[in-house]
Amino acid sequence: MVNNDFKKGMDKMVKGNKGKIVALLLVSCLALSLGACGAKDSYVEPYSDYDLSEYVKLGDYKGIEVTETKVSVTDEEVQSEIQNRIEAASTQVEKKKGTAATGDSVKIVFNGKMNGKEFQGGSSGEEGTVITLGSSGYIPGFDDGVIGMKVGEMKTLNLKFPEDYGKDELNGKDVAFDVTLSGIMVTETPKYDVEFVKSHSKEKTLEGYEKSVKKELYTQKKETAEEEMRNQLWATIMDNSKVLKYPEKELQECKDTNQEYYETYAKQYGMELKDFIKQYTGMDEKAYDDYLKQYAEAIVSQEMVMYSIAKAENITISDKEYKEKIEEFKKEQGITDEAAFKQQYGKSFEEYAGKDNLMKNFLLEKILEFAVDNAKVVPASEKA
Repeated sequence: MVNNDFKKGMDKMVKGNKGKIVALLLVSCLALSLGACGAKDSYVEPYSDYDLSEYVKLGDYKGIEVTETKVSVTDEEVQSEIQNRIEAASTQVEKKKGTAATGDSVKIVFNGKMNGKEFQGGSSGEEGTVITLGSSGYIPGFDDGVIGMKVGEMKTLNLKFPEDYGKDELNGKDVAFDVTLSGIMVTETPKYDVEFVKSHSKEKTLEGYEKSVKKELYTQKKETAEEEMRNQLWATIMDNSKVLKYPEKELQECKDTNQEYYETYAKQYGMELKDFIKQYTGMDEKAYDDYLKQYAEAIVSQEMVMYSIAKAENITISDKEYKEKIEEFKKEQGITDEAAFKQQYGKSFEEYAGKDNLMKNFLLEKILEFAVDNAKVVPASEKA
């Protein structure tokens, strides 16, 4: 049973580069969701066959006024962050006694059948699964049927899939789920004391820990403020530029890439693309086609501006810079074992992400550094 919010998942993926600026260029042709853009094994310089002056007219990209954001961290923010860390360190323990109630996280084992036969996706497997009663996202009646069960009890739930469930073979069909309540999950939260500090940091005192948390929060806020300033700069650069026409080849490639991205997700959920798009984005076919076109135009216009500035200012990525940046990027993504990555994905990180994508990412960062260096940065107090 599909119970994920796809749009939230997409937002998370778009923002998943740990604060890096490349989220500016939307989802993918600038490579945030690894592999989403059709990674290539070899690098081919994009737009090298075009005279970009025929396609885009650059506006002002130097001397742009931007506001510098003041950064500070309050004691309340420090305590809130510590509380978040305490909650993150909490563990769930499976309680083998009790009665399931609304809001409980419970572990269940279930097996669904239609006309006496099991169907794909209708079973939790022997390991079971944990759901929160009242908000599991399972079909109507499922949570209500589990509420009131005692740990160890088995019950058959005779239910019906919604008419618009999204799978032709399940829409409106009767189904019987044999459900066993394996346990009720109870959260154990650690106490905030010196032992917690020692086990979750290099500090040995509460005071030292709180100072270190404050320093980390300041660094995070500073990086966020700098990212927002770069976002502001790039938005202004794009506003100042004018697209004269679009290269059809690049537009189509970007549309195809995005289409493949959605097709992959639809396949994972066992759905036809049109049904998947309708259920998880609310778009009909025409709206989806319009979205693909607008998406591609947004990506290609930004790419053309980026490469035009790079050419005008002779901004490039040397082989040495590329190697240094790819190692930094891997570190930020938590990829520390290249051999393990290749074993899992069947490709090296560079092959999986695509050198085209990585080079675009790194070039954009460098162009934005150039834009910041040549901007007129106004302190917030002066702007007010």
